[in-house]
Amino acid sequence: MDVRGSPKDGARHPFYDATTIFPDHVVGRVVAILALAALIHRDRTGAGAHVHVSQAEVVVNQLDTLFVTEAARAAGAAEIRDDISVHAVCPCAGDDEWCVISIRSDDEWRCAALVFDKPELAEDLRFATAEARRANRAELSAVLAAWTSTHSPEQAARLMQSAGLAAGPMNRPPDLLEDPQLAERQLFSTMVHPLIARQMPAETGPAPFRHIPHAPQRPAPQAGQDTRAICQELLGMSPEHIEQLIAEGVLFAAAGT
Repeated sequence: MDVRGSPKDGARHPFYDATTIFPDHVVGRVVAILALAALIHRDRTGAGAHVHVSQAEVVVNQLDTLFVTEAARAAGAAEIRDDISVHAVCPCAGDDEWCVISIRSDDEWRCAALVFDKPELAEDLRFATAEARRANRAELSAVLAAWTSTHSPEQAARLMQSAGLAAGPMNRPPDLLEDPQLAERQLFSTMVHPLIARQMPAETGPAPFRHIPHAPQRPAPQAGQDTRAICQELLGMSPEHIEQLIAEGVLFAAAGT
């Protein structure tokens, strides 16, 4: 199998690097928040800030509940209650399509039974209580899969959500462009880069702000694009000194800048 989805294996979904380097994406966003915090601190106090970020610590933070629970067990906590919910990853219609569904209470199970159009399942003793659902998890997963396999991930999630259950489709990177939540929040916009012939979606609206205007958007800079501007406007260097350093190979500036 070629994980890149080469034509020889007929793979529908090519390999996406964004799905394998989750820590890089999470830490990048955390660092951006820390940089903003440092700028706010500077504006309030006039002092700078030292920001130290450990990628491992940021990723471990995503598993906070698991680590806290295990630490409590090791410390001999008197009572640790397990999650009584049933969380299922269910196959959907199509090629390798999935959705996730959580059933957190008896009321939610009764609602799910109505969505399945099988109200008799609400009184089925195998699933009527949280303890029964956990004890018969395999049978419950089979019931869920029988229903989800006839729906697309988006359809299954939408029907479950409208009944009050927590559910969501499995998204691949291209699917995010059509995600209704992200579209409503205007997370993406289309941009053009001078080195790429076609338009590309870019994550330009990470959060809605009430008092902060949208930042000017532009493509990622090319190598040396801003060398002269930074040296002259921020560092106060003379044009002659800048050109001398460029000629000596100390600095690099893109042609035409």
